[in-house]
Amino acid sequence: MGTSDIAALPVRLGAALRGRRLFHPSGVRAEGLLERVAPDGEGLPMESCDVIGRVSKGVGSPGSLPDVAGLAWRMPPPQDLHGCTPWDVLLASTLAGSRVALAPILGWQGATFSSLMPLQYRGAAWWVRAKLATPLESGGLSLQTVRDQIDSDGMVFDIDQAPRSGQFQPLARLTLRHLDPSSDDIAFDPTMHSDPDVTLLPRWLGEFRRAAYRRSREGRDAQ
Repeated sequence: MGTSDIAALPVRLGAALRGRRLFHPSGVRAEGLLERVAPDGEGLPMESCDVIGRVSKGVGSPGSLPDVAGLAWRMPPPQDLHGCTPWDVLLASTLAGSRVALAPILGWQGATFSSLMPLQYRGAAWWVRAKLATPLESGGLSLQTVRDQIDSDGMVFDIDQAPRSGQFQPLARLTLRHLDPSSDDIAFDPTMHSDPDVTLLPRWLGEFRRAAYRRSREGRDAQ
């Protein structure tokens, strides 16, 4: 058992006690569409495709109370590559202007999400950021607000990318448009499900996250 596995053992215990994810236990899952807006070959290799998305609360605070907000989506593997896994992207709310400082937010309106770790692709490191583009009438951080919005008119996020120390530029637009009636316990894991040419940096932190996600699945008997 490696150091990362040992350090991640509390995650397994916490997930077992909860019977669900230790982090981001409450969420809304939906089908959607990712539309690339960046020029082909510029930055990360995200292409236009159908996706499964999830908007969540990190601690699972009830009702509209503040929390660390999460946004995740799963893209299918490239059609021309056999045996590849889907590609999962996970983002979380951060302090204004920060790419790494997790922070709770008061409401969905104006929410900004970060990958927290850069993604390495063909020797370059890229950050991913998302901003909610859909205006919401209700305040607070209620998942019911998210559910109602997706069920009525859909929910749109602008996805940006930035080189390691550069400025963010538009990458894609993510639209969540149909609530997914299946189980909410899809195991998003950016360390196990990724484009074959994309890895999280730094690698040691990626290994810890891999162990933590695995321990969480073990704790709640998820695949």
